[in-house]
Amino acid sequence: MGLYALHDWMWEKKFAEVETKAIVEGGLDDPKVGRTYIRAEFENFEDGVWFAPLVNMANTHIFDQLGQFYKDCPDAKTAPSRIPHILADEKAKSATKQRASAIAQMQRRHLLKAPTSTVKVFIDESGDVGFQRIQDVYVFAPVIVSEAKHHDVTVLLNNLRTEHWGKNAPTEIHMSEVPESKRAAIKSDFARIVRENNISIMGCMIEKEAFIKHLFRCHAAARSSEENPLNLTWDDLINDKSYFLQANTLATTVELVVMHLSLDFLTSGTAAVFTHDRKHRQWMNTALDLGFSRGLDEAKKLAEAFFGVRTAPAASFTVADSKEEPCLWLSDWVSNELRSWAFGSPLSPELESIKSCMTFLGFRNDGVKATSKELGGVADREFPDLPRLLVRGDPTKVEAS
Repeated sequence: MGLYALHDWMWEKKFAEVETKAIVEGGLDDPKVGRTYIRAEFENFEDGVWFAPLVNMANTHIFDQLGQFYKDCPDAKTAPSRIPHILADEKAKSATKQRASAIAQMQRRHLLKAPTSTVKVFIDESGDVGFQRIQDVYVFAPVIVSEAKHHDVTVLLNNLRTEHWGKNAPTEIHMSEVPESKRAAIKSDFARIVRENNISIMGCMIEKEAFIKHLFRCHAAARSSEENPLNLTWDDLINDKSYFLQANTLATTVELVVMHLSLDFLTSGTAAVFTHDRKHRQWMNTALDLGFSRGLDEAKKLAEAFFGVRTAPAASFTVADSKEEPCLWLSDWVSNELRSWAFGSPLSPELESIKSCMTFLGFRNDGVKATSKELGGVADREFPDLPRLLVRGDPTKVEAS
C-alpha cells in the first residue's frame, strides 16, 4: 500500500527540482482513509541534471519494487480464485460511478442556455514571447466588454486622445509611449471607464519557467501508460527550435482564455467575439487562430464532462489593429502594469482601484494552472493537467493538415 501511495504521489508531483540535495514533504488525501504523509529526500549525483522526472521513477522503480515484493512474499499475492470476484466488484463499482456521473450531468444540463447576449473579449499582451530569457514573464489581459456597452466605451476611449493631446493626438494609446507627464491622468481615465461600464478583466501571467513545467506536466499526462512518460529533457525543449515554443506559447494564450470562459458563457447564455491585437508577423496571427480552435475543442470536452453534452459557446475570433479597437488599449495598460509588478514595481493606485473587477490566472511554480481573486495570492482554484504531447514541428502547419 505504501508503494502504491508513493506511485500516486509521484504522479501528482510529476517531477522534482534537485540542484544538490532536496527534501520534499507532502502527501495524499483519501476521504475514506485519511492522509498519507510522505517525506522524500533527493540527492543529485550527476552534474547538470536537476530536473528529476518522478513519473518515470513511478512507472519503473516502483513497479520493479512491487514485483520484487511479490517474489519475496508470494503469499501476499491474490489467490487465483479471488480474482474473478475482485474484477466483478470493480466492474460493478465502475458501473455505479458511471451511472452517478451520468445522472449528475443530466441534472446540470438545465444550466445550459441559448445565447441571448454577446460580449466582446479584447486581448493584448506585454513581454517577449521568446525563451532566451527563461526568467521572463509574458502577460496578457483579456478585457470583457458587453456588446451593448462596446460603442459607448469605444467613444470614451477615443475621446481621451483629444482630451489629453489636443491637435497632436496619436492614433492610439500605448502606455509604453505615453509621456510620463500624462500617465497618471490616462490611467485614471482608463480605470474610471472600467468601473463605470462593468468591464471585467482577466490578468493572465505566464512565468516562462513555470509555463515550461506546465508543458512537461501535460506531456507526461498524455503518456501515462508509458514506461518513461517524460521522454525528453529540459534542455532539449528549450534549445530545439523544432518544438516551436514561441508559436505554442501564443496559441496557449488564446486557448487559456477561451477554455476559462467557456462554461460561464454556456451557463449565462452568452456569445463571444474574441479580438486579439494584430501581430506584425503572419505566423504569430496563425498561432493565435490555432489557439482559438484549440480552446473551443477543449471547451467541448469540458462541457461533455460537466453536462454530458459536447458543445461550446457561440464564439468567433479575429485580429485587429489597436487603433481600430480602442478597447485593446485597456488590455495594453493592464498587461503593462502587471508585467512591471512581476519585476518588483508596485501597482499604480489606478490599477489598484479596479482590482475588484479582475481575476488572475497563471501557473504555480510547479506548473499547475490556477486562478486567484488576489494578485499573487493563494490559488482559489487549481486545474488538472491537460494531456498533450510535446512534438516537434510547426503546430500551425501540423494541426492544419
